Amino acid sequence: MKIITIAHQKGGVGKTTLALNLASCFKEGLSVGLLDTDLQGSLKGLEELLDGLELIPYNNDPSSLNQIKKDLLIVDTPPYLSAQLSALFTISDFILVPSKVGFLDVMAIRATIQLIKEAQAIHKNLKAAVVLNMVKPRTTINEEVREILRGYGMPVLNSSISDRVSYTRSPIISGVFAGDDDKAKNEITALADEILDFLEL
Repeated sequence: MKIITIAHQKGGVGKTTLALNLASCFKEGLSVGLLDTDLQGSLKGLEELLDGLELIPYNNDPSSLNQIKKDLLIVDTPPYLSAQLSALFTISDFILVPSKVGFLDVMAIRATIQLIKEAQAIHKNLKAAVVLNMVKPRTTINEEVREILRGYGMPVLNSSISDRVSYTRSPIISGVFAGDDDKAKNEITALADEILDFLEL
């Protein structure tokens, strides 16, 4: 099983929405589990709406995740630097760090990146990358933010996720793939493909 953990210490960057939509994309060819480690339980509250997706119970023991019989596990994390993040990182195969395109959001990402680098020193095969989320179209700030992020020594994915109403609505319809926004579907698919390339799947 491969474990993808979505993490950023700052709230409001779209971790839960990305977790849900990536799981909806991957479930077309893989057996996928969703894990909510956030005490707010955002995914847990959506369990009845998760069509075809299994929400995995969590007992606060990251080592127990290796017993799950899935092709892929997507882990949603809290909007703060939890003590469990380091343990989750060291058992993960890929860490996705979403960031809004704002200078304050980019500055806030540094502590998360530091935790990832510490985990990579232990887990040599751990991959990680930043994805720009809630991107406004046609603005020069997008490239400025990418340049700052590159300076942190963390790969920035070519794909990005736009600021679309369909993403806001996606939790109540079990992801954008149940809707009719083809551009959103293409964005999530492109993101999923890049992650699979990192995982060499």
